[in-house]
Amino acid sequence: MTRSILAPSRAAGSSRLVRFLTVLACLLVLMGCKDEQEKKKALAEAAEARMSLAKVMAELTRAKSEITDLKEELQAAKETQSELQKKAEPLVGERDFAMAEIEKAQENIKKLTAQLSEQAVTERTLRKDIQELELFIENQEKTIAEQQVTIEQMQEIIAQQQGTAEEQQENVEPPEQP
Repeated sequence: MTRSILAPSRAAGSSRLVRFLTVLACLLVLMGCKDEQEKKKALAEAAEARMSLAKVMAELTRAKSEITDLKEELQAAKETQSELQKKAEPLVGERDFAMAEIEKAQENIKKLTAQLSEQAVTERTLRKDIQELELFIENQEKTIAEQQVTIEQMQEIIAQQQGTAEEQQENVEPPEQP
């Protein structure tokens, strides 16, 4: 029955055949009936068969109509799917590009984080070196100050000794010359 529904030309041929066979069956029954009661019964059965046939035909027509509607809906769905696919393709490309950019950004973040960590270590090392140099400079300044005091003291001693030496030379009379 599915094939006859899907193939409209076959279904139309089948329905004609079913009608013909029903009418033929009714005629044969009527010809074989001997009395009136059997004829009435046969006519009632034929009428019932025609009604059943009409119902079947109505159902077949309705089913064909539904199939046509479903085919139209399927076609519309395929067209919508095709349109959505066309719209989705650029979006997929954009998504892929964005994902690649995100991956690059994440790599850069990792590199910058590593550099920041290295710089923090370098900064701590440099601060330590600066502290050591400041301490060294402070010690050198103290040493220079101490040496300056020592130099001043020595200059005073030298000045005193020169003053004493000059006095001694003045006090010493030069020997007379012959």
